[in-house]
Amino acid sequence: MELRDIWRKRRGERVYGGMIVALLGVIACFNPIVAVLSAILAVGVYWMLKKTQSDQDEQINAYLDSVSTGVTEASSYAIRNLPIGIAIIDQKSHLVWGNSVFRDWLEDIEEGERLQKIVPDTQLAKLWGKSGHFFTRIKDAHYRVIYKYLDLRDRPDGDEGYLLLYFDDITEAEERRQACEAAMPAFCYIQIDNLTEITSELTEVQRSALWSEVNTCVLDTFDRLDGFIKSYSNNNYIACISRASLDRLMATNFDILDKVRAIHTVNRIPVTLSIGCAYHEGAFREQAEQSRLSLDLALGRGGDQAVVRLSEDTKTFGGKSKAVEKNTRVRARVVAQALRELVGQADNVLVMGHASEDYDALGAALGVAHMARIVGTPVHIVVSPQRQNVEKMLKMVAGDPQLAPLIIGVDEAEAYCTPNAMLFVVDAHRPEMLAMPELVERVQTRVVIDHHRRSNAFVPNPIITYLEPSSSSASELVTELLQYFSDDVDLNEVEASALYAGLVVDTKNFAQATGIRTFDAASYLRRSGANTELVHDLFAIHFDAMRMRAQILAKAERIDDDIVCATIPDDTPHAQILAGQIADSLVTTEGIHTSFTIYYNGEGYSVSARSDGEISVQLAMEAIGGGGHQTVAAAKFTDRTPAEIRDMVVAAIRAQKKGESS
Repeated sequence: MELRDIWRKRRGERVYGGMIVALLGVIACFNPIVAVLSAILAVGVYWMLKKTQSDQDEQINAYLDSVSTGVTEASSYAIRNLPIGIAIIDQKSHLVWGNSVFRDWLEDIEEGERLQKIVPDTQLAKLWGKSGHFFTRIKDAHYRVIYKYLDLRDRPDGDEGYLLLYFDDITEAEERRQACEAAMPAFCYIQIDNLTEITSELTEVQRSALWSEVNTCVLDTFDRLDGFIKSYSNNNYIACISRASLDRLMATNFDILDKVRAIHTVNRIPVTLSIGCAYHEGAFREQAEQSRLSLDLALGRGGDQAVVRLSEDTKTFGGKSKAVEKNTRVRARVVAQALRELVGQADNVLVMGHASEDYDALGAALGVAHMARIVGTPVHIVVSPQRQNVEKMLKMVAGDPQLAPLIIGVDEAEAYCTPNAMLFVVDAHRPEMLAMPELVERVQTRVVIDHHRRSNAFVPNPIITYLEPSSSSASELVTELLQYFSDDVDLNEVEASALYAGLVVDTKNFAQATGIRTFDAASYLRRSGANTELVHDLFAIHFDAMRMRAQILAKAERIDDDIVCATIPDDTPHAQILAGQIADSLVTTEGIHTSFTIYYNGEGYSVSARSDGEISVQLAMEAIGGGGHQTVAAAKFTDRTPAEIRDMVVAAIRAQKKGESS
């Protein structure tokens, strides 16, 4: 019997009872005896109605009990079979309960399993007591996990509560999102670095054949990526490929660089490419501009590499070849003429190198200061407090009455930051490495002269950037600029010797990174009065330092047969100078291709690395946060022990060696 039938029966019985009572009243008016008899009849009817009502109540209660039981079972079934996974985690990170959907999605999960096994890389401490959501991937499925904390500390049993996890399977939506992202365009600028230099002495037939082979290699590679590529000059291309194709290029470490480098040339000089790519969710115009900047960065680092900008991240690939020396000095002449005009317009010139200056930085700074002196513009050289590397050269400068007033400390530099001041940054380009980084922001007209491969961090908005990774030193670049700066260049002995010392220190006495232009610069400096005996005295080593160096060399550790590591004791005086000297000495040992020294710098530990050219220590140091040149590089740490640093450097060098061999 249904509930509506029960209530319909009860309403009918009440109508009948009312009619009987009314009839009894009428009868009592005419015949009391009959009325009494009727009353007895009414009482019987009443008891009959009450019994009927009691039976109905029992039926209703039984029905409600059955409905309640059904609702409870339905609710339980609904909770256990919701189209989302539900899990309850206790304060000990154990699974207490999970519904059937959760168990179907995450197979082999039993009660008592820890949260880390259910959702890897998730810590309960970060979620406990909070509510929110996160995304995770478990096996081949993607989930959006909503977590809520159930606080039960007010309960008498003292239970702290539970963490409720709701798993929403978003695999289909995530796969569609990834497919859309993979189809998004990425822009690429491609440039052949040295085709002009290679083909300058070839016949027309040889030049045409070489260009055809390089062009075919580039076009075929991007055609296989289903991308668009267009050549807009003999040496330049622009391409548009999908993000998925860009990922394929990165996965192969841009093997197109190796393919082009392997092309045979008559004069045995390998052809190299530079590639700049960019991908982010901005406008196409901005993306194209970012790819152009990436190409500039690749060229600034010496070419033969690819630079990829992914939103805020920048990745580099390649860079195995040495930078190709340019035989033409057209750029040096153009830059020198532009500098003469700019220096003449400035009311004050400041020159600054990297902190803990070496002879190359200070020598180049003295050369730039001579340019300002020719024009008649006031000039000062800002030197960092860490001057131990150049103490001898500073004493030499202090003995010259014309040059001594030029040297100032970082605490004096701010007084010369006039609105029309001009700042030269030499032998460095990363702001954080400079003798006074804040000076970069206070002087708006900036010029960078450097020979290191360009890094992501760079002096902001320089009006002129003269960056030549193929040059041996900043002193070589400044010497070339001096030759075209004016006909009135007349270096004195100290200036010429300082520039010559910069050449000597960065070429290891003309043994490394030395080209035709290096010897041309050295020859010019000798004609200008560079004193080789004075330079020799700058590099003379004290007997105590020689003995200390011998003790450290005796404890040097040979690794992988061609790598040597030396650690300098923390209390060693002039540790930075000694570190460079020891690294230089070790890399000249037979069979040793790479050396590095670890020393205490006052705030933490630093690494000074050297290579004989077999691998690029610059790339190895960049991998651990440092930088430098292909054969000379360094890195600095504030929170690592010497043992940890040693392992990091060895791993980076091994990775670089593996990359070279592949």
